[in-house]
Amino acid sequence: MKLIYALVAFTIGIFMNVQSGVNGQIRMITGNPVFASTVNFAVGTAALLLLLLITCKSGIYQLPSRRRLHHTQWWMWTGGPLGVIYVMAGVLLPAAIGFGAFFSMLVTGQLLFSAMMDQLNLPPGHRTEISMRRVCGILLLLAGAFIVQNT
Repeated sequence: MKLIYALVAFTIGIFMNVQSGVNGQIRMITGNPVFASTVNFAVGTAALLLLLLITCKSGIYQLPSRRRLHHTQWWMWTGGPLGVIYVMAGVLLPAAIGFGAFFSMLVTGQLLFSAMMDQLNLPPGHRTEISMRRVCGILLLLAGAFIVQNT
């Protein structure tokens, strides 16, 4: 079962490259990276609203109550602005440094920070110690990112 999840994650990694390329094309045609990012979020929001409607009407999920929403913390709402940073970077940086360099550094940053989050149990849920094997994997990824950027 974990292999299926790994393959799904791998496929989503491909989709991230496609998304960045598509958004970059809109930027090139319009000359406006903010417009390209806005299109990304507008179409994504429409798709999510449709999915929300379908899943709520079919009984798969329910809309959260006000009481549940009241228990959220301020930082739990930062996903949207962080998504804006990611999408804007995906629109601008590959054109400047190439897709290989951009995504190798993106994945390297994700791996380094996720190892730290696992070690510190942030957010709380599943703590994973940083082992020598994980450190070696991170160092190999850093080396790979360096090679990709300098070829």
